[in-house]
Amino acid sequence: MGIYRAQTTAPPSAPIPTKPIMDRYHIALFIHIVTLIVAASATAVTKLAVGRRARARTVGEVLEWHDVLTSAAKVFPICLAAFVITGFYMLSVAHAAVWSSGFVIAGSVGVVLLLASGVFLATRGRALKQLLEEMAKNAADQPAPKLVPPPLVAALPMINTGIALGVVFDMVTKPASIAVALGIVAIGIAVSAAGAMRRPAPVRPATSKPRASSF
Repeated sequence: MGIYRAQTTAPPSAPIPTKPIMDRYHIALFIHIVTLIVAASATAVTKLAVGRRARARTVGEVLEWHDVLTSAAKVFPICLAAFVITGFYMLSVAHAAVWSSGFVIAGSVGVVLLLASGVFLATRGRALKQLLEEMAKNAADQPAPKLVPPPLVAALPMINTGIALGVVFDMVTKPASIAVALGIVAIGIAVSAAGAMRRPAPVRPATSKPRASSF
């Protein structure tokens, strides 16, 4: 009697579903995060330019640093638009109930505040640039004027940072309560405003002879 060895073959296994390496949601998330990094970098440049402008010795130097400030500030509207578009796209993928959550409402309020603040500061910046350009036509090497911005203008850049941090905190923690989410943004505004009022004004070198002016 022959001995037969049974040969068994495993049934073909069902294909294992694989998650796409990249999808539109995660691309939007990447852009969302990149906008925050770019905005933070632009903020650092603007703060440096403000400090250098305040310590400039001549009208020409003041105008140069003001141009650096305005050039860096042009990045903010682009970042704000990209942040909102990608954020709305990611929310559209989520459940519809998310749209009424506190962190979404607070984020929308923060965007409106940042947009209004940016328009206000841009208007004041253009007026100051026109003034500096008129002064530079006479003599760019004349002593720099003493720029004394109104308290609101001086405080708004730091307040904007507080608003942005409050919105980012809401986006990460995602509080459902509207009162809690708006309260976080309000705390960011209050803390940054207090810090702006406590910050000493830049001291111009003693060799310069500034003239008092305001913008």
